[in-house]
Amino acid sequence: MSTIDLTEFATLWFTDAVPARMLWQGRRWRVSDRPTEPEGLYWGTHAPDFAAWRFQATDDAGLSRVFDVVRPNGAPHWTVAHVYD
Repeated sequence: MSTIDLTEFATLWFTDAVPARMLWQGRRWRVSDRPTEPEGLYWGTHAPDFAAWRFQATDDAGLSRVFDVVRPNGAPHWTVAHVYD
């Protein structure tokens, strides 16, 4: 498994308060598993000042990858922090 570290914006759409679709690098991705909060992000005793999700998504060509996306509280954009292929 390889990992790609990125800092690119993505647009996410949600269903039932979890990511369902994403537009990233001009490609449409559909979340193809159950989104989770990445492990190890919430070690502290107070709520973090960001939101984060990890999910597998599949594009229209059938390519699947795992994405970590992050958004600071109050920020208008999600950032793709890591992509695992």
